[in-house]
Amino acid sequence: MSEFQIDKIGLKVGLEIHQQLAIGKKLFCSCPLIESEEYPIKFSRKLRLAKSELGEFDPTTIFERSKDKTIVYHANPANSCLVEQDEEPPHDVNMEAKEIALIIAASLKSNIFNEIHVMRKLVIDGSNTSGFQRTMLISQGGQLDVDGKKIGVQSICLEEDAAKLLGDTTDVREYGLDRLGIPLVEIALDPVSGKPDEIRKIALS
Repeated sequence: MSEFQIDKIGLKVGLEIHQQLAIGKKLFCSCPLIESEEYPIKFSRKLRLAKSELGEFDPTTIFERSKDKTIVYHANPANSCLVEQDEEPPHDVNMEAKEIALIIAASLKSNIFNEIHVMRKLVIDGSNTSGFQRTMLISQGGQLDVDGKKIGVQSICLEEDAAKLLGDTTDVREYGLDRLGIPLVEIALDPVSGKPDEIRKIALS
């Protein structure tokens, strides 16, 4: 499709910018941020259904459970611990990661909340051993300036990155835990319109 046709249909694109923070340690433990070349530890889990706080089953969870997949996790003690295996409670939030998230929010003129709470975001694909992602809503509102164009910011979150997908078959899905827990800032933007090159530049800003 040509750029002229894209302009004609009034295309709008919703963007979420994800940026890992290279601060040397993970978000909820002191494990270092290094990739694994080998995984000496292996264990498996099965997804189980649980009702929400409203007493209902999430339809997407029911669908994922119907696949009856075994989730196999590969770990290396050099970059993961019992926190990543969901065998130990998370440690205190990494303060450096929180400070960076606050600096990003301030630079985007976002409205920072007086209190920051750790919330749980449901994860159903096995990419987190706990079945949920820990995330913190840092701020809402603000704007991103790209070549004089002002893009509205919906929200800024600090969260833990997911485990790394190593393989996926009909019966088994495999993950590496070296990436799980790496601090990640998520910036959700208002829908944007424009030519493909303009939208690409916003996404890469």
